[in-house]
Amino acid sequence: MMGRFQPFHLGHLDLVKQILSECDEVIIAITSSQFNYLEKDPFTAGERIEMIHQSLKDDGVDLSRCFIVAIENQSNIATWGSYLEASLPKFDKVYSGNDYVSMLLADSGCIVTSPKFLDREKYNASKIRKLMIENKEWNDFVPKAVVNIIEKINGIKRLQTISKSDTKPTEY
Repeated sequence: MMGRFQPFHLGHLDLVKQILSECDEVIIAITSSQFNYLEKDPFTAGERIEMIHQSLKDDGVDLSRCFIVAIENQSNIATWGSYLEASLPKFDKVYSGNDYVSMLLADSGCIVTSPKFLDREKYNASKIRKLMIENKEWNDFVPKAVVNIIEKINGIKRLQTISKSDTKPTEY
């Protein structure tokens, strides 16, 4: 299971449980781990690992069946599948609802399974970040652990400051 998890939300948590109902273990690969303090990627890899770990723990998910790994993006997209195989514990298939990701992985020989998403319109990290920036209600879309971590790191203020900055990078 791959994603930026900016932030980890209830749809992600539901997907972890779906995968664990079908597989012995799940590898949660945090992509774009090198990016942070950006409007699209406000949280560090370490903060995202903590959000995921604590959310799974609080929900009673068997952590011995979960790997949480941070991986950087690669500039050579054509070799991305082999990069994943070299960077992650052994895996049999990848769960992805992203057609581009599915194409890249299928081209490299990976088995790709399209998951059943929990209300993808409602549980959407871009939407959640927008709600945070606008000081609107966002807490109901994420596990309580994520709320606690974002409050602890003053994540709302961080995101609001980043979104107003005229010196922020526009792309990576």
